[in-house]
Amino acid sequence: MVDFLNNAVAMAKGSYLVGEITTTASITVLPYTKAFMVQLNPWAATLLSNCSFHELKNQFAAIADINRNLAQSLSKINVLDNDGTKRQILNSLELYLYPTTASIFIAGCFNFFDSQCTLVPLKIADLSKHTGYTVRGIEKKFRRHVGLTPKQAFSILKVRSVVNELISSRGNLSLAALAYKYGYTDQSHFIKSYFSIMDSLPSKFDEVKYLLPLLT
Repeated sequence: MVDFLNNAVAMAKGSYLVGEITTTASITVLPYTKAFMVQLNPWAATLLSNCSFHELKNQFAAIADINRNLAQSLSKINVLDNDGTKRQILNSLELYLYPTTASIFIAGCFNFFDSQCTLVPLKIADLSKHTGYTVRGIEKKFRRHVGLTPKQAFSILKVRSVVNELISSRGNLSLAALAYKYGYTDQSHFIKSYFSIMDSLPSKFDEVKYLLPLLT
């Protein structure tokens, strides 16, 4: 069961591609069911489909509807062996993970975001200078290949970095220190930005309650 924006959906058996999510979603794995979730880099989704990812923002679609060959490959996977399933999923995806012009551009933008992650706000003019594209050109590419505006993507990336910091620091950093480290103008701005995406306060963060990616 996936509960997102107060809309609970029972997921049927199959494989799905989830677009960029701008706030938290609640996931319940029901008895006698199993789910494998793979977190892709923001530039990887465009390698799997030519669809406009603006249509998938805060949505999900059956992979069969956007990449039939990948869906067929995933449908043949034996899900009884967890480790084997992971390898088979990776093998199915690897056929599509060859860089394209679009993916290289988006990857370059996110690498730039990483370098600016402790700064607020993001200056699109700086991104334009870094990539050589106009501001309008960048926004069009993000709408199609990511589904978000560059500023939305940057804000989410920043909050994800804060979450990683909350995990690694184990409460040893104060909210004021976190706000300062990640370039927020003040603690109030930091809390507001965090709440807009996480739907909770950073002081209430509990690692156990979140499905977090394995950092390898």
